[in-house]
Amino acid sequence: MPRLRVLVTGATGYIAKQLLPAFRERYELTLIDLRTHDAEGRPVKGVQVVDLLREREEALALLFQSVDVVVHLAYVRPEGSDPRVQYEVERTNVDMMQRVYQLSLDNGVRRVVAASTNQAAKWYEQPWSRGLRDTVSPEDYPRPDSFYGWAKAAYESLGFVYACGALGRKLEVVQIRIVAPREIRARDYADKPLFRYLRDLAGYVSPRDLQQLFCRSIETPNIEDEHGVPFHIFYGVSNNARKFWSIVNARRVVGYDPQDDSEVLYADEIRQMLGSGERAGGQ
Repeated sequence: MPRLRVLVTGATGYIAKQLLPAFRERYELTLIDLRTHDAEGRPVKGVQVVDLLREREEALALLFQSVDVVVHLAYVRPEGSDPRVQYEVERTNVDMMQRVYQLSLDNGVRRVVAASTNQAAKWYEQPWSRGLRDTVSPEDYPRPDSFYGWAKAAYESLGFVYACGALGRKLEVVQIRIVAPREIRARDYADKPLFRYLRDLAGYVSPRDLQQLFCRSIETPNIEDEHGVPFHIFYGVSNNARKFWSIVNARRVVGYDPQDDSEVLYADEIRQMLGSGERAGGQ
């Protein structure tokens, strides 16, 4: 079987760094970003410098015409804490997502798999922390509590417009709400409330589980729902004992089978943090 042709945007970023080792083994890649090096200044092999927001559509079409799947990781990060600036920059990110959808629809791309975030529904963590809610599902109404989360929720609802067939053919869309894609080292939480540590243990996703979820979202042949719409939101979280974010639909639709559990990976550190009752500082 020929290898799938995959276009990756934001190919020098943090999430791409975790995904590219698996992608390079499995796919014929086209990599684009605004730079050719990662955040540490190391070059990323094969990256083309392309501005998704400002490049002419005709030039971008040439990139999109030659691929089966687009993995959209590109993101413009707001600077500072001014909410007006944050809103304007996040609107730019929504515009970029829309351009990816439209270019994909117009140029024969079969599927778009995009990096969303748990922050599209982050408010639900408040009742969870008070013991008033046990889980949150991708089917729950989005409740962001930041402009970052709002923009990702907009990615998702915009994607459904393209997936349902209202604009012509059905563009297949998967949005992956990544939770905590980083090492959860106890020393980093020494001066923080205990709840922050427990929350990140619950939301941890290992690199190999994140790779598996993205690869299965790219490769699963049929992702239509019961209504025939090829659209899904999956939570990107490992099989953690404390997890709050439901992965039931990811298991069912693409066969996601996470291998890691933060309670096992960080057992020694957890024992040190929690072994003497509740740590000083408490909740």
